[in-house]
Amino acid sequence: MAASRLELNLVRLLCRCEVMAAEKRDPDEWRLEKYVGALEDMLQALKAQASKPASEVINEYSRKVDFLKGMLQAEKLTSSSEKALANQFLAPGRVPTTARERIPATKTVHLQSRARYTNEMRDELLGTDSAGEPELDVRKRTPCHTHSRWLTRTWKS
Repeated sequence: MAASRLELNLVRLLCRCEVMAAEKRDPDEWRLEKYVGALEDMLQALKAQASKPASEVINEYSRKVDFLKGMLQAEKLTSSSEKALANQFLAPGRVPTTARERIPATKTVHLQSRARYTNEMRDELLGTDSAGEPELDVRKRTPCHTHSRWLTRTWKS
């Protein structure tokens, strides 16, 4: 059965949202949130159509829209540990959106966001900023010279 115009528009917008979610965005960027809202509306309209696609296809669309919505909510959290925890509970899509993808884009976005939140947590724990430089209020620690000489002597023996 041929896809309806609404389904084609939903798939196109879903692909665009997945690309936007994978890119590094400005915190003030509002487009993705609006697009995901439009995806929800389109999905509801698609479910109400008489000639709707198979239930598995609709479930996959729902999973991807819910993933994007959850990702946007996780980004609004304040601490990186909360973001990482919220990211763990998100379920990316199982099936690629387009035939050109080998791995679902939502899975790629999920892995990228998990890595980003892990890096943020590491930076918080180590007291470094995003550039990798130590913050000014953290004291610099130098290795103990007597201990390093002992390690060198013991290692060579």
